[in-house]
Amino acid sequence: MNRLFAIIISLALTLLVSCATEEIPGNPGGPVTVGFSVNDAATRTQINDNGRSTSWMKGDRISLWARNEAQEFTLNGQIFDIYYREVGNSGAYFTATLPQAMPEGSYTYYATYPQPESVNGTQATFTIPAIQDGLVGGGTDIMIAAPAEAAQLGPLENGSNLSLTMRHMLHVLRFYIPEGYNTLGEPIERIVFTMPQTIAGKATTDITDPDGDMTLTEGGNTVTLQLGKPIDASTAGAFDYACAAIFPSAEYGADDVMQVSLYSDNYAATVDDILLAGRTFAAGHVTPVPLRPKLKEFQNRIRFTITSNNLGEDIQTITLTAPEGVNWSETGSNVLSFDAANLNGGGYYDLDFDTYASVALYEALANQPVTVQFESENAIVSSDITMPDTKTGENSTVPLTVPYLYYEDFAATTASTNYNDNNQTSTSSTGTDTAVDLASEYEWPQGWTGARCGLSAGQAVRICCRSQKAVGFPGTYNGRIDSPTMSALKAGKSVKIRISFNYSFNREGSKNSSYQHYLAFGYHNTAGPVNASSGIGSWFSDPLLGYTIDANLASDLTGPLTGQFNNIDLAAEYIVNACNASTRFAWEAYINATSPDGYYNNWVYIDNIRVQIVK
Repeated sequence: MNRLFAIIISLALTLLVSCATEEIPGNPGGPVTVGFSVNDAATRTQINDNGRSTSWMKGDRISLWARNEAQEFTLNGQIFDIYYREVGNSGAYFTATLPQAMPEGSYTYYATYPQPESVNGTQATFTIPAIQDGLVGGGTDIMIAAPAEAAQLGPLENGSNLSLTMRHMLHVLRFYIPEGYNTLGEPIERIVFTMPQTIAGKATTDITDPDGDMTLTEGGNTVTLQLGKPIDASTAGAFDYACAAIFPSAEYGADDVMQVSLYSDNYAATVDDILLAGRTFAAGHVTPVPLRPKLKEFQNRIRFTITSNNLGEDIQTITLTAPEGVNWSETGSNVLSFDAANLNGGGYYDLDFDTYASVALYEALANQPVTVQFESENAIVSSDITMPDTKTGENSTVPLTVPYLYYEDFAATTASTNYNDNNQTSTSSTGTDTAVDLASEYEWPQGWTGARCGLSAGQAVRICCRSQKAVGFPGTYNGRIDSPTMSALKAGKSVKIRISFNYSFNREGSKNSSYQHYLAFGYHNTAGPVNASSGIGSWFSDPLLGYTIDANLASDLTGPLTGQFNNIDLAAEYIVNACNASTRFAWEAYINATSPDGYYNNWVYIDNIRVQIVK
């Protein structure tokens, strides 16, 4: 096979924005905008279209440290954003606004790209991802600056006295298909390669020593390139490539090989094992890797996509659980977990059944029920799907919908039940306002508690508040329901959420008096049944009004007393800034005065409760 040659990344940059700056007035006592340049021609991030050079990109950020002569850090991982990149090899300029000017003096500066995931002293940790896009962009590469001596950073209008040279800490493999060798007949969408040494994982290095060794933990030896830009065979006029950043290697042994699989839309192929004997993949270099597909096979494929995300934040991991005995091709068990990063951006995850042995596994999934668990930074939610009919012999696409943090439309309820909905049973307002566990006693969904409330099977719930004149059972009686906890949130997490729901009002009795009834909404962390009129909860200050009064005829109601279990057409939305796993939501119906002429049962109907994380 052809020998693999290593080359250094270097070529011209392209102008992103103008290098011109306008004068910025100084403010010695307040915030000051400062900057520095990165001028080494070999310092770049994303690889360019020619496959042989790299460029700084819009959105790139660098972390900067500044240690003074007393060995104290004045800047400690300060984030600097790209301001502009210049024509030619002169580099790019990065800026940040500091809360105040740096003290005058001499400093030693250190920098990293991208921002580390964590820092312990001068040890910074980054992730070399096992799933990449083929462009080595978006922080996939890791760079450490050579320490630089300079004075304090001054205001931007004064220019910069600091210029950094950054060094690539990873090796880049540049895959391409030689002209005439794409036997799949269509562009390659995915490349999966495996090497004997670990090539991805958590990389830790010293920010003060770009020549020092990195360590790799939680590592793996397989990387998947899910190509945002599919590649075809290269020609003299068009060079198609896909690049992967890997951890630098020690020298490979005589029997070591790289194994590569290629996937197009409809086919899968392998290439001959690539001999690695005696090779060392050094940091800061690029190795071209020609791929010549062979053993082309039609692949059965299941493609998973996210068509909508109701949770409100990106999904990190998706876990699929099929029935016992129905196994996935990648795990050989009924449970499959995969990284969902690519799906968040409108991409996909392909599960391939590309050998004759896996055809039976593919067909065994036909019409099977599967539980899908979605894990994000703050929550874990799940839903149930049914797999497509994989026995048709065609490839399948499975669209996934990420559920809300909490959703309830009461459609799954099968019993119509009342708990003291509109019946007076005691002369004590405390007695009629006492809440119970509605799930265990009245077949409501799990976790709901309430007082003076009812449910219509498959439709909605209602809350009743009652006003009684001073005979019989005088007084006013509130009704209340409390939701289950937001247990989908991870322990220790506190997030901002949006809750919305539909509601409507109606009432029984005379409609000519001027008293009003309301719906209050709030939240709390109290477990178990919560009595109406207890006051428990943090309540929003503006309750929803049960009806309006005509300005000319104060006693004539103009609506909206139209609510029924099947007519709930008003909408409300609230933001709760600190929701955690024990947070519950509360709805309470109440009246502003005792009825002067008989009794009134005032109803509030609730449906379509949706809770989302707000980022």
